[in-house]
Amino acid sequence: MKRFTHVDIMKAIGIVLVVVGHSPGLNPFTKNVIYSFHMPLFFFISGLLLSENKLSMPYKAYFSSLWKGLGIPYLFFFLVSYLYWLPTHEMAASAAKYGEASWWEPLLGVLIGNGDALFVNVVLWFFTCLFTTSLIFFWARKYFSATFLLVAFNVTGLIFTLIYDPAWPRLPWGLDNAVVALSFYAAGHFFRRYQDAILERTSKTSARMLALLMLAGVVYLASINGEVDLNTLYFGSQRPLFFISAYMGILALFYFSVSLPSLAIFQWLSKNTIIIFPIHLLMFSVFTGVAVVVFGLPRSFKESSFVWATLFPVLALLASYPASLFLQRYFPMVFGKGATVSGAQEKTKRNSIELRRQDK
Repeated sequence: MKRFTHVDIMKAIGIVLVVVGHSPGLNPFTKNVIYSFHMPLFFFISGLLLSENKLSMPYKAYFSSLWKGLGIPYLFFFLVSYLYWLPTHEMAASAAKYGEASWWEPLLGVLIGNGDALFVNVVLWFFTCLFTTSLIFFWARKYFSATFLLVAFNVTGLIFTLIYDPAWPRLPWGLDNAVVALSFYAAGHFFRRYQDAILERTSKTSARMLALLMLAGVVYLASINGEVDLNTLYFGSQRPLFFISAYMGILALFYFSVSLPSLAIFQWLSKNTIIIFPIHLLMFSVFTGVAVVVFGLPRSFKESSFVWATLFPVLALLASYPASLFLQRYFPMVFGKGATVSGAQEKTKRNSIELRRQDK
């Protein structure tokens, strides 16, 4: 029996928001709303999917699982990005900053593994940060309860957002990002024990109402806090609002996902998040190059119209379909099971709950 859980839908909507959030020409306020919660959402989901079976794994086995699920895709998509960067970087929009970079500098970046160093494809920071975050939480969960870690990591993350100075040196493999990411990872893991009860008791109508209420709060807080970016550790003009807005956005998407019907597109997007996330910026670059070289448009064309802010994400998502088919056939290791992928047991457990929810 096929089924698509609310987690599939959350991941699907989340990856669409990531692609849209990176789209050139996007309205700044819309971007601020998306950025206020879209990356915390993925750390939350990863914690949500950390089952007791995974927690019982030996360290070596868990590390191997993480490496297959995150490390191998990280290296693979870095290589793809690097091979694309080599012949195109002098023509890219970032040429003023990286156009004269030597061929070996990106190779150093893949070892450093943070957003500043991964300039061939900046979104790869998420792979290393989630890898680091997952390892730290796995170790901590061996010794402390989910409730303790929820409080400890959120307090630590909040303090970090308040005291962080952009002048501080960035740490390798997302260690500094992980201080904040652990807050949402821990929250997702803590929330795991309550989600079944929430799904059983929440009707679609009430879920929609709660989602709209939370989303309104996110929009309001984004208008106050302004620009945020977890990658660059920029938390807005009113830093404590970053956490409030992020959690409201996560809850908004959770309740919205609960209210939606199960569609095949959600499962496909959820399964292919591992592909869409690292390649969509490369696709944006290709689209720009074609427009400039083939059609003679000025390089700034994509910043001037809402049309491009819509067209670029649509084309990137459509192009992800043949890319997925190609990778599944020739590079199946990209889809390796890891800590961020839910297993068959997880789906079987919630099958009856999902069916009861749909009947409400």
